[in-house]
Amino acid sequence: MKNKQEVRSLLNALFLLGFIAAFIVYFALPHNRTPFLIIAAVAIVIKTADYIIRFFVKEK
Repeated sequence: MKNKQEVRSLLNALFLLGFIAAFIVYFALPHNRTPFLIIAAVAIVIKTADYIIRFFVKEK
């Protein structure tokens, strides 16, 4: 498995891409907020996984 920092970097990159996608979808589809909510929720779950890894997973 990759080391802790590499996994956290990947999760942070995915979170930023999700945030940008949610931002674009929010303004691109002003009458339908469901895609925005789904993308934002996935981005938040990814950031939560990063948080859990940062504080609860010990480095080998």
